Amino acid sequence: MQNNNMLMEKKKKLPTIEITELFLIKADWTRTFMGIIRREVDVAGNPVVMGEVIVPEGKIWSKASSQEDLMKNMDSICKLKLDGGLHSHAGVTIKIFDTDFYLN
Repeated sequence: MQNNNMLMEKKKKLPTIEITELFLIKADWTRTFMGIIRREVDVAGNPVVMGEVIVPEGKIWSKASSQEDLMKNMDSICKLKLDGGLHSHAGVTIKIFDTDFYLN
C-alpha cells in the first residue's frame, strides 16, 4: 500500500512541459520582432498555423494554412502597422447609454 501512495505522490509532482515555437517577422532589416507560432488542426482535418507578435504599437495576429503563408502575412501586417498607420484611427463611433460603440 505504501508503494502505491509513493507512486501517486510522484505523479502529482511531475512538471507540465509546454513547447513553444518561435519565429521572426520583419518590416525591414533594422526592425525585426520575435513571435510565437501555434499549430492546430481545424474541424475538416486541415493544418492551421497561427502567429502572434508584439510590436511597439500593439500586437499582430494572423492565421494561415502553411508557415510560409503565415510569414508573408505577418511581414505585410507588420509593415502596415508600423509604416502605414494600420488601426491608428479608431473609426466612427456612436454613443449608446454613455458607452462608445465602434461602427465597422
